[in-house]
Amino acid sequence: MVHTAEAEAPSFPELLRFKRVQAGLTQRTLADLSTISPRTIRALESGRVNARMQTVRLLADALGLDGLTRELFVNAGLGSQRQGPAGADPCLGVPRSVNALLGRDTEVRAMVSALESDHRRMISISGLPGVGKSRVAAEVAARLSARRGWPVLWIGAAAAALDGHGTAFGSLLQSLRLLVESGTEDVSAVCRLIGRHEVLLVLDGVADTRRPVGVEELLAYCPGIRVVSTSRTPWHVAGVQGTVVAPLATPGPDWDATRSLDALAGVPSVRLLVDRLSEVRPGFALGPADAGAVVRLCRRLDGLPVALEAAAARSGVLSPRQLADAPTPHLLDLPAATRAAGVPETIGGLLRSCFEHLDAAHRALLHELVRFGRALTASEAAEALHRPLNQVVEDLSALMGRGFVRASHEEAQTRLYLPNLVRAVLSPR
Repeated sequence: MVHTAEAEAPSFPELLRFKRVQAGLTQRTLADLSTISPRTIRALESGRVNARMQTVRLLADALGLDGLTRELFVNAGLGSQRQGPAGADPCLGVPRSVNALLGRDTEVRAMVSALESDHRRMISISGLPGVGKSRVAAEVAARLSARRGWPVLWIGAAAAALDGHGTAFGSLLQSLRLLVESGTEDVSAVCRLIGRHEVLLVLDGVADTRRPVGVEELLAYCPGIRVVSTSRTPWHVAGVQGTVVAPLATPGPDWDATRSLDALAGVPSVRLLVDRLSEVRPGFALGPADAGAVVRLCRRLDGLPVALEAAAARSGVLSPRQLADAPTPHLLDLPAATRAAGVPETIGGLLRSCFEHLDAAHRALLHELVRFGRALTASEAAEALHRPLNQVVEDLSALMGRGFVRASHEEAQTRLYLPNLVRAVLSPR
């Protein structure tokens, strides 16, 4: 079955008719095998009636469907009983957010296009902790599920629990989890289960704690599978597309108080901060009195979503100006999450933990770069550090993949710099 960019998942009547013809059965023969009347089968294929659960299962048995093929067939049959967009049910395991994803449309559209067009079959999303990697992966998965009807199989701590309509995928999801997390499942058995069916596998943070098992084999032997991985470090697999999720854009250095507040409100980091401020302070709106403080706060926090949300959570007690004027150690000590032991994690703690997982050479390079108060080209960095250019370029590329170094691409050259929060964590208090 050939899909176009606008294709929708087949309806149950279409799928039933296709599977019957594929099996070489007439409606009467299928009726005899399934113990369902020919009249009912004609009505189901014409879409005049909806299938009952027992009817769908009897038809699947008669058609000899098993594995993922059966699960897709059953899901399509159950979907005919409910109102809702095609492809919604297979996506029930994807984490949902009550807030819109801000400032990521360009990256999400590029990843969806790459996976949908088969230009790439795996994307590795990396970046600093709290930058929104899981949220971006969820948006990519939701869009592909809605556009193509692909089942989304999510493995990671943030996955939503599958409810009754999603349990048809439970056995496959469990097999995949056993395979990629521990290697205790036979990869050939999982490959046979998936076959040539189109599915999207999301590995959310799995590569941060262990190297997933069997993913290369799944990509090699299952032509319909696509994989999205999120991790703080890029995951290097042959043919993978690496995407570094950067913090949200902040107001440029040319912004001043005379510029339009509407233009300022459209800057992604400002949009997120103002949105979260309005949650804590209902009725809050960006005005001339707060504009300068909001700009400074977004810049000091580098547009890092987790830091902006942590600052906004304090706005019930502190004004935007007080937050923007706060000493750097206070900003680093803002609580960002809660550990399993119930101990609050801070912005600075998240960044320090990520820094400590770097190898010694990269940690040393970052400490040396802190001494420079301006952006450098790779050549300037190599000259200042008295190191071979190729080695410096390789090390800087690795640090960019983790989000510790950012690039400013100018017409004639690319300049590299440390984000403010990274610089603050590495500098003596």
